Amino acid sequence: MKDLAFHKLSWEDLQRDCIALYPKIKDLDFDCIVSISRGGNVVSRIVSDLLGTLSISSITISSYHDLKKYDKPRLVERSDRDLKDKSVLLIDEVSDTGETFHIATDYLKSKRVKKIYTLSPYIKPHTTFHPDFYTKSIDAWIIFPYDLRETAEGFVKMFGCKEAARLKLAEVGFAEWEICL
Repeated sequence: MKDLAFHKLSWEDLQRDCIALYPKIKDLDFDCIVSISRGGNVVSRIVSDLLGTLSISSITISSYHDLKKYDKPRLVERSDRDLKDKSVLLIDEVSDTGETFHIATDYLKSKRVKKIYTLSPYIKPHTTFHPDFYTKSIDAWIIFPYDLRETAEGFVKMFGCKEAARLKLAEVGFAEWEICL
């Protein structure tokens, strides 16, 4: 566990990295955004605002059920929206292994969309899916600013107790008020 690197993002980092993508997408014609929930929801909202309040639908792809990891992520919630012949911007917050994006693009193809563009502010160096638009490759566990409790609980499991988790959270850049234990 000691070799695991962490990269904590602030709200400002996340917003800046999303805005950095805007010049690359502003002249493209999208009918809607499909957000991969939950991680893609904040990024989708920021991008929607930049593009002029483009509508957002979401799908949910899960890697866990009752704390048990699936062999492969599963599409567990589909969009009711008619996407046939639409130009879709598919958004997630990170392309880690790439499996989620592969599942989501296969799903959108089954809905007979006209065109799929993909966007994620971050990718991991080992991903098997490179979105059309991204800002940074980060070779660390990315801590998003909206994952305070989830990260704290994960650190308790990783480091064995709340006190060790608190110390590690502070070490990676958490302010005392951000530590939700």
